[in-house]
Amino acid sequence: MAQKDAEIISIGEKVTFFSKTLNEDRRLWVYVPDQTSFQKNVEKRYPVLYLLDGESQFYATVGLVQQLSQANLNSILPEMIIVGIENTNRYRDLTPKVNTTTPFITFLERELFQYIDEKYRTAPYKLLVGHSLGGLLAIDILTNKPEMFNAYIAIDPSMWYADEQFLNQTLSRLPNQKITDRKLFVGIANSLPPNVTLKNVSKDKSSETRHIRSILKLGDFFSKQPNKGIQYKQSFYENENHNSVPLLTQYDGLRFVFDFYQSDLSEKDFQDSTALIINKLRSHYEKVSKGLGYTVAPPEEFINYLAYDALGKKHLSKAKSLFTLNLENFPQSNKAHAAYADYLAATGDIAKATEYYKKSLQIKDDKAVQQRLLTLTSKGISLTESDLIQYVGQYILDDYKITIVLELKDGKLISKVPGQADSEFVPVSKDVFTVKDKQGYNITFHKTNDTITGFTSVQPNGIFKAMKKVENYPSGSK
Repeated sequence: MAQKDAEIISIGEKVTFFSKTLNEDRRLWVYVPDQTSFQKNVEKRYPVLYLLDGESQFYATVGLVQQLSQANLNSILPEMIIVGIENTNRYRDLTPKVNTTTPFITFLERELFQYIDEKYRTAPYKLLVGHSLGGLLAIDILTNKPEMFNAYIAIDPSMWYADEQFLNQTLSRLPNQKITDRKLFVGIANSLPPNVTLKNVSKDKSSETRHIRSILKLGDFFSKQPNKGIQYKQSFYENENHNSVPLLTQYDGLRFVFDFYQSDLSEKDFQDSTALIINKLRSHYEKVSKGLGYTVAPPEEFINYLAYDALGKKHLSKAKSLFTLNLENFPQSNKAHAAYADYLAATGDIAKATEYYKKSLQIKDDKAVQQRLLTLTSKGISLTESDLIQYVGQYILDDYKITIVLELKDGKLISKVPGQADSEFVPVSKDVFTVKDKQGYNITFHKTNDTITGFTSVQPNGIFKAMKKVENYPSGSK
């Protein structure tokens, strides 16, 4: 059986740059949300998760973040850039020094941050994740240079290292450090020997328990002498060992670090016909902005989706409030102006709709908006069945592999999409259609040698392309 062409699934790239501090090439494993998103936003900036032991932790971390920030429309976490730092000399880099900054920390602070900020669209929020010695280093950085990262996840950290010298340094220094708005999550694996429990392990003095005892000392410190500028949480994973604990720790740690991010909007809020959802959205994103430390507006695409949904349901005050919210948050967005124009056109204010379409085109020349303006200011065209027959057929939607069927019914071109109500394609010019009773839709058909090959649909929730399915007839048939 012949194998069909395979598609490569990419979740990142490996990049190398030379570190003057370390006098060596360093390789990074980098994931950017655009690589797994169906709705790419070339202007959006992202928090950065810096991941120690990148070569072993990268795949799982990307999977977690993508699942909780993109998959199934999840927004439990913000979308993030992930930078996995591949090891060259792990022991040298991940073990701290007494009363001095290690070259590796200098490399992070003075070289890596700058490199990532210049190469990628970063937001001013950094998170550090480290396992074992990497967890020890994360806590050491929090102790001595807490401003380097906004939050820290330490996975079964090696606090026992150097006879607990760095643990004791943390315990003595943190109470006097002026730290604000930092978070630390610590995951603890079950390394208890038989007949030893969490309740009695502190009495055990064997080398077998020193690892877990040292981590529990850190937890006791935070419970008794917490630094008010650090939110601390730890979790003991009874069924996990040192090597299996990273996945669950990262999941719980990310949920803790970004516990402010998930919206509490309910289905009732979405279905409500009034504009009350606006207040909830404003309140939620004020909380998100405070948590991240920089202004975050509701995503333009999400608000447009809600606005067009309200417009389609004739919830006009809700639709207007949502469209104007995008205008307020994205005053230089051509899409926000065009979307508000769609609302004005739908409510019969042709003069103002024309004004906002033109404002949109002043910001960015867009053929789809030009077509919407032309549709608004012209009467369109009339096509006969013999004209429309060329568009009839099956079309396969790229990326989603959904089949769209166009057929003629009572002299009209009807679109049939699985799971959706039938729609009528209304011609506005040669090979260009809009969708009846829907705003913001423009369908442009493509031809090769006067034969329809597919179409591009520009609509409120994105741009979609479809290829016409070629009919294969038996040899000799007509």
